[in-house]
Amino acid sequence: MRAAAAAVALGATALLPAVGTVAAASALTPDQGSVTHRTSVSHQTSAAVGDDHASHSHGHAQFRGLSAARAATAQFHGVGTAEAAGYSRLPAPAPLHECIDADVDLDDQDDKPAMGIHWVNGGLLDGTVDVRKPEVLVYEPKRNGQLELVALEYVVFEADWGTHGTRPAPQLFGQEFMYVAAPNRYDLSAFYALHAWVWKNNPDGVLAAMNPWATCRYAAKVG
Repeated sequence: MRAAAAAVALGATALLPAVGTVAAASALTPDQGSVTHRTSVSHQTSAAVGDDHASHSHGHAQFRGLSAARAATAQFHGVGTAEAAGYSRLPAPAPLHECIDADVDLDDQDDKPAMGIHWVNGGLLDGTVDVRKPEVLVYEPKRNGQLELVALEYVVFEADWGTHGTRPAPQLFGQEFMYVAAPNRYDLSAFYALHAWVWKNNPDGVLAAMNPWATCRYAAKVG
C-alpha cells in the first residue's frame, strides 16, 4: 500500500510544469545598444517568470484537488463500501455494465487501453461537480476475480448543465470535461465526463480517459 501511495504521489508530482527557459534576442540593429538588448531580455524574463509562476500555481492547485479526491475516496477500495454509499453497477444488458476499453466490440482479450467497470451513484448526477463526490467509481478486474479501485469519473449530463456551445464545459483540476454527444456507445444522452486516475498510475496522464496500463482481460472473472 505504501508503494502504491508513493507511486501515485510521484505521478501527481509529475504534473507540475517544468521551468521554461528564456532566450535573448538573436540580432540587434546598428542603433540598438546593449542597454536596449538587456532591457528586452529583462522584459522577456519577467514575462516568463510570471507565466511560470502561474503554471506552478495551477500545478499546485491541481495537485491539491487530486489529493482531496483521493482522500475522499480511500474508503471505496471495497465494492461493498461503495455500494453502501449509493454506488452500483448498472445491470446487464446496459453497455456500462461491461468493462469499458478502447474497443467498441467488447473483446476483453485484446488488452486495449481500458477504463474498467463503472459503479455509478445516481444520487450524485445532479448537474454539479465536486472533487470529493465523483459520480462514478471505476474498478479494474484482476486475475484473481477481485476488483481494484483505479479511477474516479465525474459526469454531468448536458441537459443538467446547459446547451452545449452556449455555456462553458464544466472543469475540475483545471481541466475541461470531455463532451460526449448522443448517440454514443454507452446508450446515454449527451454528457460531459472527466476521469481522474488517482488510484492507478496512467502514462497518458492522470486525467486521460483511457489507461494503457489498465485491462479488461479478466472481466469475465467478476461476472
